[in-house]
Amino acid sequence: MTEQIHEVRQHLFADRYRVSSWLHATNVLARLIRDHIFCTLWLDGQPESFNTLLLDMQEELLWVDVPLNFPQNVRPEWPVTIITRMDGLVSGFRSSIVRMEKEAVVVRYPDALYQLQRRQLYRVPPTVQDPDQVAAYRQGAQMITGRMQDISAGGLRMLSRCPKDFPFQPGEQIPQLIFGIRDSAPLRMPAIVRFVDAYATGASGVILGLAFLDPPAADQEKVAQYVQARDREIVRLLSIGLRSSAKAEPTSWKGRIKRWWKT
Repeated sequence: MTEQIHEVRQHLFADRYRVSSWLHATNVLARLIRDHIFCTLWLDGQPESFNTLLLDMQEELLWVDVPLNFPQNVRPEWPVTIITRMDGLVSGFRSSIVRMEKEAVVVRYPDALYQLQRRQLYRVPPTVQDPDQVAAYRQGAQMITGRMQDISAGGLRMLSRCPKDFPFQPGEQIPQLIFGIRDSAPLRMPAIVRFVDAYATGASGVILGLAFLDPPAADQEKVAQYVQARDREIVRLLSIGLRSSAKAEPTSWKGRIKRWWKT
């Protein structure tokens, strides 16, 4: 789930996922506090993430438990991102630090809460019978074809030959990505290169991590339905299930999580 949370952070904060009801957003935050549900926290601009809990909310502020090994040099106004999973939904918000207290990080109440269904996090490989051909039409460079390694509602991984003209670079925008999924006509949508990995040392292959850019809602729904169907097939095949959201069960709870509990 950690890798999936990192992935969803890339596209969670789109307008389409913004919760329109202020009351619903407040109820979600209140439940995270009441049920002690674990969250993942990022200091924006830093690669490391931290496990934490929401402790309290009052007026325009939220109290967040100080994570283990949290940096000591954080300063006011540092942007933070918090994401969690609950009832099949991923919820998240962006905020900024107001101050550090002995056992809490105080952040501003978020301007907005974002949610998406858990199925949009799944990354699944296609079956042998499913379409797996991908074509990436590049701006000012040759078109590249390859094979889909896995796919989620937010993007896909593609194995292809290294380009002979211009190598791929993270951040490169692909004006048109064409690929197929089961029971659908070929889908066309723009994408952006998130990562580039060599397939093997000295090999001519490359693995691309591609994220969809503002895909049409209908096409994204087709991908999400396919991913959900494949996930169910894999679960049945392996006879395993997804674990539900983990809850913290502290021995003692008196308004704030005690420091000894984290260790």
